[in-house]
Amino acid sequence: MKVKSSIERGADYLCTKLGQVVTAIEQVAVVKGLAMWEVERKIGNGIRRRLIVSERSLVPMRLSMAGGLA
Repeated sequence: MKVKSSIERGADYLCTKLGQVVTAIEQVAVVKGLAMWEVERKIGNGIRRRLIVSERSLVPMRLSMAGGLA
């Protein structure tokens, strides 16, 4: 079951859980009303790791950059 989400596939987000930039791949589940997303982070020389995080832990890069400038 899909939940209406503000997360866009292929967009970059700051993952507050990891403190790193990740790319949203796709919504994979709904747990207690929260959309769970498969995301991909770059570790090193072309190495990428995929993991599943809740929608709540993803912050759009536009907002995270604006917060850092203030």
